[in-house]
Amino acid sequence: MNAVNRFGLKPQYAVGLGALLLCSGITQAGPHVHGAAELMLAAEGNRIEIILNVPAMSVVGFESQVVSAEQQQAVSDADALLRHPDQLFSLRGGQCVLEDTQVDFSAITGVSLDTEEEHHTDHEHSTHEEAAVDEDHGDIAVKYHFNCDNSAALEQLSFGPDGLPFDLEQINIMWVTELGQGGAEVSLTRPYVDF
Repeated sequence: MNAVNRFGLKPQYAVGLGALLLCSGITQAGPHVHGAAELMLAAEGNRIEIILNVPAMSVVGFESQVVSAEQQQAVSDADALLRHPDQLFSLRGGQCVLEDTQVDFSAITGVSLDTEEEHHTDHEHSTHEEAAVDEDHGDIAVKYHFNCDNSAALEQLSFGPDGLPFDLEQINIMWVTELGQGGAEVSLTRPYVDF
């Protein structure tokens, strides 16, 4: 399951991001690279949705299922940080305010944001967990929902001042706005993208 489907983006965002992903040749089945992440941004009207996919290894230091108290603490610490995007990146223009954050650690915790999974039997749940780990390559996905005065005024997304989060070396960014779509790579030497 890819991050676009995992978070149930509105159809217009999912279609736009899906087309952008196909055009750029980036798919969820692509290589899983430690030190690299993907960020997808969709903007329309006064709404901006951002999905960040990052390897669990980069965020918590492991990709296996959580088995120790130390690993659980790493997940809790990462969760606290990921819920505050202002500590990871900033948006310039549009006067945007964070309204909601969803963090999905299911690839390493076996706990999904999908509340329907609570109704599965242990066998079905175990099978699903194994499939999620294989399919997502141990990625952590985060969805941010911002309400903006005007998303069309969005000028830039930047990371720092201390560089990219989680010791990442690059983040592939894809975006769809009312003014167009595009893709770029941010790196340690260029930790921002202009729209």
